[in-house]
Amino acid sequence: MMKSLFYTLSFIPKPLFSYFVDIYLFFKIFKLFTSYKITKANLEIAFPEAKIKEIELMSKLSIRESIISGYETIYTWGRRDFDSNNHIFKIKNNFLLNSLTKQDQGLIAVAFHNRSVDMLLKWINSQVKTISLYKKIKIKFLSNFVKKDRESGGSKTFETSIGGVREMLKALNKRKTVVFAADQVPKRGFGEYLKFFNKEVYSTTLVQSLATKTGSPVIYFYIKSNPGNFLSVTIKRCSNNIYDDSKHKLLLNKDIEMMIKERPVDYSWEYKRFRRNKDINENPYIDI
Repeated sequence: MMKSLFYTLSFIPKPLFSYFVDIYLFFKIFKLFTSYKITKANLEIAFPEAKIKEIELMSKLSIRESIISGYETIYTWGRRDFDSNNHIFKIKNNFLLNSLTKQDQGLIAVAFHNRSVDMLLKWINSQVKTISLYKKIKIKFLSNFVKKDRESGGSKTFETSIGGVREMLKALNKRKTVVFAADQVPKRGFGEYLKFFNKEVYSTTLVQSLATKTGSPVIYFYIKSNPGNFLSVTIKRCSNNIYDDSKHKLLLNKDIEMMIKERPVDYSWEYKRFRRNKDINENPYIDI
């Protein structure tokens, strides 16, 4: 039932959908919503040197890409792997993924919230079976649907919990591929206060911990739009500093920052990433 609904919605051509999004932006309706205000607040933190007009333009363009990435997610939910993957026109460094999965060392694939996470997951799950962590959606029937969709083709997903972490470690010990979205605020006990865009915010240390425990290789993979109006997936090898106890904690956030800066409008800035500061008296969203 749900897949049929998303399949029907996906018949709307993406250029037509984007056209209506541009009309919505033209009338500045988006400025009335919390998502814009959070986006603007986050961009002011991330790019303190930017002028007000630059922040407002980035905020507008980010909202545009977030809405369009919502369409990409609906398309992914309603379509087969092949159809969803056809929206990705370029893979940068796919050889790296293929070569590492064949080395039988396990693999830690680190993503972050650039555009549609589900489109990205469907792509990598079509290349290799993965084990991922999953945060339940409040709407139960939608949560069950998304979990089932992410497990199509033999991949597995577990709820973000101690039990889920154990499943990740077991998978790596069996030389399998595990996937993380490593940029959101983790549950208490799953992270530490680390710098992200020069703010001490609660950040995951799970990737670093699993990397040092297992010695498995670590890659970054993320989806982004391009000036030529197409989507691409980029794959990069994480440096060996991920295994260095004196360097690995700061490495992850720093690398994610650099990748976000490649095309900032693709990042999901509407999430309250800086809400759990080390300075408990500082709340950038207090007036939102």
